[in-house]
Amino acid sequence: MITVSPKSRQPLRKAWTRERLLYERSLALSFALDTSSKASYSSALNSYLTFCSLHTFPVEPTEETFSFYITFMSAHIEPRSVDSYLSGICSELEVYYPNVRQVRQSHLVARTLRGCKRRFSKPISRAQPISKTDIETVHKDLSRSDLHDDILFLSLLLTGFYALMRLGELIWPDNNDLCQYRKVSTRDTVHHNHSGYDFVLAAHKADAFYEGATYLATKGVSPELIRRTGRWSSSAWEAYVREHPVLLQSIVFSGHSTNSPA
Repeated sequence: MITVSPKSRQPLRKAWTRERLLYERSLALSFALDTSSKASYSSALNSYLTFCSLHTFPVEPTEETFSFYITFMSAHIEPRSVDSYLSGICSELEVYYPNVRQVRQSHLVARTLRGCKRRFSKPISRAQPISKTDIETVHKDLSRSDLHDDILFLSLLLTGFYALMRLGELIWPDNNDLCQYRKVSTRDTVHHNHSGYDFVLAAHKADAFYEGATYLATKGVSPELIRRTGRWSSSAWEAYVREHPVLLQSIVFSGHSTNSPA
């Protein structure tokens, strides 16, 4: 039996009852997903339940049911969206069917999804990244305006572009159920100085890829600094660079490497 070292200075804490442990763990699990993610996952689960009801399949996930679901849904929506739906379905059903992720990763399910992507997927169409010229054009048109909405829009655009902020960090959701004050940067955290301003960015989960990254890359800013400024994980940053040829070209011509330092 492993015992606590006699030299260890552990603080004295009162033991919790099992009921208290279960209750506190339930609270912790309820905070594991962001509210917006919960809404998306619930929508995905409803899609799966509707499919099962329509075809009189049992709800319990099996390789065959998931494979049929992928085939059916891919004929109606983008298969890449079906892939995202499966993540939400697994998250929602895991409590009731612990093996659901093994089913999701099975050979049949994976090959069905891969085949549907090749059969139904359409090329991704991306807008051109926002350029410094675009910013200057908007600034020229709105900087002299006295209208509150014009000033607000210009402030959001400049702040989001140069600070690599997510759209969800700049605006308030239309859906009241998704509004959370813990994500709001309060005005008392704003500080002005001769060179600019700063504020405390509250906790947030949203789309990390704002186009200011491309502009910084064209100016020779190192990829590692861009990654840290944008608050991306190394894997997400590498994927973003691979999928955006303009950004990759800017990094290559600046003489930097896309890899993070060891």
